[in-house]
Parts: sequence; C-alpha cells; structure tokens
Amino acid sequence: MISARIRVPDDTGALLWDLDGVVLDTLTMEYDLVQELLTRYVPAAGGRAAPVSREVVRRAFPHPIPEFWRLVLTALGTEPADALVAELTAALEHERTIGSPDVLDGVRELLADASSAGLALAVVSNNPVAHVEELLERAGLRGSIETVVGNDQGLPGKPAPDMYLAGADAVGLPPQRCVALEDSLLGAQAARAAGCFVIGVATGAATFPELEAAETVDVAYRRFTPCAAALAPGDVTRKRLDTPNEFVSHMLEHIAWRTGATITVDWSSDDWDWLGHTVGEQLATLLDGEASLSRALGLIDDGSCEVTLERTVQDAGVVVLTGGGPGGVDAERFVGMRVEQLTTGLPLVQLLEGLTRACGLRLTVALASLEDPHHTWEATYRAVGIALRGLSRTLTAHADGAGGTAGVGTDDRRAASGYGLRVEHAGADAVRVVRTTAESVCVANVALAHAERTGLALTLATSESVHCEGLVDLVARLGAAAGLSGSIDFSALELSSSHVVTEDVGMTLGAAVKELATRRMHAFGIEGAGSSVTNAPVPEPIRVGVSFEGRKFLQLVPLGWTREQLRDQLIGGTLTSGLFTEDLDDFLDGFVGGMGASVVVHWEPVADVDAAWGLIFTGLGTALAALLAPNHAKRALIAGVKATLA
Repeated sequence: MISARIRVPDDTGALLWDLDGVVLDTLTMEYDLVQELLTRYVPAAGGRAAPVSREVVRRAFPHPIPEFWRLVLTALGTEPADALVAELTAALEHERTIGSPDVLDGVRELLADASSAGLALAVVSNNPVAHVEELLERAGLRGSIETVVGNDQGLPGKPAPDMYLAGADAVGLPPQRCVALEDSLLGAQAARAAGCFVIGVATGAATFPELEAAETVDVAYRRFTPCAAALAPGDVTRKRLDTPNEFVSHMLEHIAWRTGATITVDWSSDDWDWLGHTVGEQLATLLDGEASLSRALGLIDDGSCEVTLERTVQDAGVVVLTGGGPGGVDAERFVGMRVEQLTTGLPLVQLLEGLTRACGLRLTVALASLEDPHHTWEATYRAVGIALRGLSRTLTAHADGAGGTAGVGTDDRRAASGYGLRVEHAGADAVRVVRTTAESVCVANVALAHAERTGLALTLATSESVHCEGLVDLVARLGAAAGLSGSIDFSALELSSSHVVTEDVGMTLGAAVKELATRRMHAFGIEGAGSSVTNAPVPEPIRVGVSFEGRKFLQLVPLGWTREQLRDQLIGGTLTSGLFTEDLDDFLDGFVGGMGASVVVHWEPVADVDAAWGLIFTGLGTALAALLAPNHAKRALIAGVKATLA
C-alpha cells in the first residue's frame, strides 16, 4: 500500500507512469486548446466550428495528434482534410510546448512515498522524450522520475508493448515486477501485453466503468485520493459510503446496520478485497467476546441463508458458499449471476474475504433460497453482521443499551426526519403520500384522472450509476390504465441502487392507492378487487389480479411453463430501456407492501421482456381501475365476505 492511495503486488519494484491524464491533467488543458484551435482554424477552411464536447476530446485523447484531430473533426461533421489536420497538429504541438497542465491530485504524494519505499519510477509516454521532460520540469516532478521512454526512440507506440518493455528494461526489472499506471484502454493494452500489473485511473481518456470492465486492467481507480473506512458503535443512521459501486456500499450498510455501527467509507478503487480488509480492521478491534463460533440466519424478502463465523488463524479469510445439498441453490451459479450494477457476485465474495481475513475468521454461507440474487446477497451480509455481533461483548452491550454510546435511541433528528411512510393528505379522489429513508425521499401525489389532469408522471433523481429511466414509461402506462393522474418524485443522490429506486417507487405508489381506496370505500363503497381479464376472443398472455380482500401477498404464477423457467426470465433480463427485470419484480414487491393487498400475475410465456413487463404494468393498472370502481353495496365495510356475516 502506497500513501493509503493505491495497493500494488508485494513483489513490485517499479511504477511505470503514463503522463497525459495520469500524472498531469493534460485532458483539461487539451479540451480548452481544442476549442480555441477549432475557432481559429476551422472557419478558415470554409466551415463554422461548433463547440466540441469533452466526451469527444476524451475519446480521441489517447491517439496520436493527427488521428486525434481526424476523430474530433469527424465528430463535428467537418471533413478531416490532410492540410487542415496538418495545420491543427502543428498548432496543438506548439501549444503543448508552452502549456503547463496541473499535476493530478495524489500524484505528488504517491511519487514521494513510492520513492521512499525504494520503488523505481519512470514515465512511459506517447510523447517525445524532450517534451515529457520539459512538462515534468515545469510541474516540479523531473527530479522524482528516473527515466523517460517516449515515442521518438524508434519504438512502436501504444498499444504495442514495446514502450513498456523498454521502460522495464530502463529500470532494470522484468515487466512482471512493474506496475503500469494508465488512463487509456490503449495504454492498458500495451502494458498488459508487456506483462505488467495494470492500474487504470479514470482521470483521463477512459471512464471508470470502461477501465473496470477492461480485461487488460487489474485494478481501476476513480482518482488517487486516500482510501479510508471508519466503523464504530453508534447511531446506524449516521453513515456515509462513497465507493465506485453502490451495491457494494449497500452491503457494507448491512454490516453496519446489524452490528449497530456508524460507518464512513471513502473509497476510490474496485480493489474490493482491500476495502473488506480495511473495514475488517475496524471490526477486529470490536470482536472482544469469548465465543469462538457464531451462527446466524439472514433473510430479506425471498432470499435467505445461514452463516457460520469461526475464529481461526490458518484459514482466516476463507469464504465457503454452499447450496445446502442436492436440489438446493447452485452456489457457483449464484456467484456468477448479475447483481445490480455488478456483472457477477465475485466482488462481494472478495469483500467478505478481505473482511474475514482482517478479523481472523473463516466464513461458511449455506445458501437456502435464491429467487433474486440481490436479496440473497443482502440476506448473506445481514447474517454476517449478526454473527459478528455474536463475537463481540462491545457490540452486544451496545445493542442491549448497556454500551454507553451517547445519543443512540434519543436522537430527535430521526423523529424530525419522519422516516417511513406518512400520509400528508387523503381524500376520496386525491392523496399525497411521502416515503422517507436515510437515503431517499419519494413523494406521490395521486388522484383520479379528470379532463384537466391526466397522466401519472414519474421523475427520478439518482446517482449517475443508476439507470431507471425506463420506469417512467411503465408507470405512465399503469396510471393510464388505472385512470390515475398526478406525480411521483423520487430522489436519492448520495446513495442509491436500482432496486431501491423501483421498490421505493412501487411502495409509495401502493401506499397512495391504499389511502385512495380506503377513503373511497368509506365514502361510498368500492369493488375492492379487480383484474385485467377481459372477454376478448384471445386473452392477453399475461393477466393481473389485485384484491383488498386478502392478506399482503405477491404471487407470480407460470402458466404453460415451469416456475424455474419463469424465474430465469425474472433474473438477469434487461429491457431495451436498461431496466433490470429483477428490479421490476421489486417494484411489484414494493407495491404490494405499500398497498397491503394481494396481487397475482398469471404469466404465460412471452419471449420479449419489454412486451411482458408492458403487459404487467398495464394489467396492474386495469385491475386497479376495477378495484377502485364504486360499489355502494360495500360502503363502509371492511373488504371481504366476512364483513357481511356479523
């Protein structure tokens, strides 16, 4: 670990730095220069230069300057004529020689600490050596770099491996003992081909998701800021988790929630093992109980498991997932499944490995139920948190109220925030319901549609990594079929995940419909149940029923195919809009919970997932319209046959 900013393999002997976008913020300088040069040269060629986006410059950034200009001009719809490209190339090369880009955050600290640790330092750049040395000199970094490899030394440029091979040779080490720091996929390809360990940093040509997904990148960083985590017994609503993946953050929330801890995490990389180890170091100081073993059952919705934590030295950090015997959960398949923004569950295993290694624990997870992978993962992390508390006198005393932690249980901030569902207005034709959590707020203003107010509009304010925009159209379909108008506004900018968005929206809408139905029932009576079944010659392949006359329940019934086949379509599918099918299942779960009603979906095979979910949302809306329809025979009665038998 260097300067608490990056972690490198134990046998690392040298850091080989790319220059542009890694050491120096030349991307920002380049962006400004491009605007200026286009204004200066493109109109002279017979066109009018429009401002070019930063994204265009970013994507062209890793290429040699002539190719860079061809890509930029093409993106602007301007013919990249050779003469124009040559003029722009010469101008940009000149401007680069006199420019002074800023040193990116964390680089000075990393160079100083790496040098103190005895690591060799070199720059490997697609720029001429003299230009690189001049830029380093202006930045006050030339004395920190032992050698420079440039594109004017007769070597093929990146993505060929030759420049990194030359860099390794210059510091007298095999490439396998060198770590390359790159911002571009082309540079990462060159370093990997040379045999280096590759760190990608999203401060230049490539975005973090691009680097994270690249097979040529071993570890991706958003930036070189210090990585830190702090966890201590306290108010569980006092938390801040900033990691590159919000589902990972969500799993750490479960650990903090079940151990009864406040938690702060500032993490810039996808080195999940290191993150787990850092959180585990905090927990290890709290595991002061006498027990050598702790077991717990974890569950949430349709996911459940049982975990065992054992104190150990030899097997610390070993994490074993089992499926509970023949016919049980396939543990390997489970880990390989997509979960929220993670393409597989492997990062969640790595997080547990780092955590248990720091705590001196061996973890066994017996997976009992798998319908939706994120529920089973949530159940796993909840159970781990419970089992950790079982190994700690301090955490147990804190939970019992004997730990003496100030403010816990007496914090007026919680009451003032109004956590949970609250009805702010309710009438027979319009309601306002608000759901507030520690991370999100969802407000539903729902009314029966009239000529002057039609349509149910959903707005979403989420973090950049969450893409639920497709839910807007589906909610509009539901509202149109149900005869509802109004708005639903969801906001969670600091911490969110796609299933939280869909579930919270569903729950808040369900609660609003519940209030609307209850008020109408007492005012003049309603049907209390409805469905999308019609007398059409050919019924829709998916039909939905909803009822107030039963307990809270969601049932998805496969007709003409097996439950396993239906589950496979529910998990891992992606709509054209980018919505995950398992998150839409969570919308239904949330809606049923908020409304406190029974919903059944009779589901015949529909290969097109967009069509299937369109039918479900439209069918649910149609069923709600029937449920809300007046029936004066039921006025002021509790829904159900038993209400008439008193």
